[in-house]
Amino acid sequence: MSKKKTQQALASTELPTEVSQNCLKNRENREAIDLVQDLVDDELINELNMLSEVQKLLATRIGDSDQRLKNLNDCKANLEYDIRDKEECLRLDEHCYKLNNGSAGLQQVAQPSLYDGHTTTVDKHESFSQDNLEKSEVARVMSCLQRELNDFSINKSNDELQKQSELVGSMFRLRLKELTAAKTNLDGQLEKTNQEISSVEDSLHQLREALRSKDGPMKVATTRFAVRSKRPNVEQTRDYVHGGLLSEINDISGSQEALKQQIASAEETLHRLLKNKERLQQDIEIKKKSIQIDEQQCLRLRKTLSWRGLTNGHWVVEHYHIRRKV
Repeated sequence: MSKKKTQQALASTELPTEVSQNCLKNRENREAIDLVQDLVDDELINELNMLSEVQKLLATRIGDSDQRLKNLNDCKANLEYDIRDKEECLRLDEHCYKLNNGSAGLQQVAQPSLYDGHTTTVDKHESFSQDNLEKSEVARVMSCLQRELNDFSINKSNDELQKQSELVGSMFRLRLKELTAAKTNLDGQLEKTNQEISSVEDSLHQLREALRSKDGPMKVATTRFAVRSKRPNVEQTRDYVHGGLLSEINDISGSQEALKQQIASAEETLHRLLKNKERLQQDIEIKKKSIQIDEQQCLRLRKTLSWRGLTNGHWVVEHYHIRRKV
C-alpha cells in the first residue's frame, strides 16, 4: 500500500510540472520591455526544480520499497519452505512413532545407508530456523521503517510544494498588480495626450484661419500699392498714403510670418504628441497582452488546478484541458 501511495504521489507531480512548464512557455509570448525574467519566472523555475527533486526522491523511495518488498518475499519463501520441511518432518516422525513390530511395510535397511552427507546437527538445524526468523523480523522492521520514510517524504514534499505553489501565486498577483498600475498610468497619460492633441489641433485650426484671414487685406493693400504706382510723372510721390500702404503691407506680412512660425511650431508639437500617442498605445497593448497572459493563460490555469496535493495522490483540473504533445 505504501509503495502504491508513493507511486501515486510520483504520478501526481506530472500535472503541476506540465502546468509550470506551460506558464513559462506562455510567458515567452510577452513583448518588448515586458519580456524579462522577473520574480514570477524565478519562482516558476524554482517550482520546476523542486518538482524535479521531489520526483527523484519519490523514485528513490519506490526503488527502496521494491527492494524491501523483495526481501520480504524472499523471507516469506524461506519461512514457507522451512514450514513445509518441518511439517513433512513432523509427519515422518509421527509415522515412525506409530511403528511397531507388527506394523506393515517394515523392511531391512542396510546399516551404512542410515546416515549420509546431507544430515546436519541439532544446533545447525535450530540455527537455520532461527536465522530465518531473525531475517524475516529484520525485513519486517525495515519494511515498516520504509513505509514511515515514504509517508514522511510524501508529507514533507507535499508541504514544500504547497508553500511554493502559494508563493508562485503571490508572485503572479503582485506582478499583475504592477502591470495593472502601469497600464492605468499609461491610460492616464494617453488621455492627457489626446486632450493636448485636441487642444493643439484647435489652435492649429485657429492659426490657419487667422493666416487665411490675412490674405484679403494683403491683396487689397498690395493692389492699392500697385495701382498708385501707375500715377503719372510728379504725382508719383511718397506721400503719407504711400507710407501708410507700405506700413500696412509690412504689418500684414509680419503677422503672416509670425502666424506661419506659430503654425510650424504647433505642427511640430502635434507631430511629437502623435508620436507619443503611438508609443503610449503600443505600451498599453504590451501591458494588456502581458496581463492577459499572466491572468488568463497562467494564473487562471493554476487556479483551476485544485490542490489536493501528493498525500491524496492526484490533482484535479476543472474546466481546462492541457494540450499534450504526442
